Amino acid sequence: MNIWWDAALWLLVLWLSALVFQVADLGTAWYDVRSARTRTVQFAGRRAHEIFWVVPVAALSALVPAFGVAVGAGMVLDRGWQLAGGVLLSLAVIVLVSVGLVVGLVRLLTRDVQGYAVLRFRVRDAKARKVTKDDIARWRSELEAIDTREAVRHEDVARWLRLIPIAFGLLALAAVWVAIAQDLSVSMWPLFGLLAVLPPVVSGILAARGARLSLRARAAWALVNGRQRELVVQAIEELERRTNRGVAGLSDRVNRALSILREQQL
Repeated sequence: MNIWWDAALWLLVLWLSALVFQVADLGTAWYDVRSARTRTVQFAGRRAHEIFWVVPVAALSALVPAFGVAVGAGMVLDRGWQLAGGVLLSLAVIVLVSVGLVVGLVRLLTRDVQGYAVLRFRVRDAKARKVTKDDIARWRSELEAIDTREAVRHEDVARWLRLIPIAFGLLALAAVWVAIAQDLSVSMWPLFGLLAVLPPVVSGILAARGARLSLRARAAWALVNGRQRELVVQAIEELERRTNRGVAGLSDRVNRALSILREQQL
């Protein structure tokens, strides 16, 4: 069998795997736009939407070990490897995938999700107790940390998720046409050649749609975050004025007490 057909088949499998992630990115951008428009400022909060990433991560976690097992079996059957070598290769791939899943899950569960809304609730709850200057300084530092995180919020991962499926689709298209050029005796080769155009076209359309939704989501959440930040700053400044304000009549009472002590000493 022509090796280019095998290459086209594996590239198509990789494209399908990347396409699932691309659809997840599109769903996340759509949900961000919708949540920014429908939620009130008081309860709004932007976060990663894990529901869109369960299926692609599970699919990739199943695909990579299957690929490792297939490679190990091929080495044993076709290349004359010992059975132990093929088993070790398969186990190594499975262990790497398992470790990656555990690390990703730990990072997901232990990440800092505090935003403007959470900080505003904390500052508002502090109005019922005595606020010190240390509290004000801590809140301002937390506000600066949130500002820094929002300022450097980038979409490098999303950009790669849009470009990788297109690259796999183009490579699959090239592999199919190279295989056809080497063996024109394949039945219905014009149909295969036309179908090979679909992966890069579909990925290109989804990438353009995802980029547009992402820009709309960033613009919508910039307005929401700006309003939340304004409310946080107002609450902090209000508590800071209350902290710096002296107790009414305290200086007069202190001066009167000192004068009485001086009269008694005389």
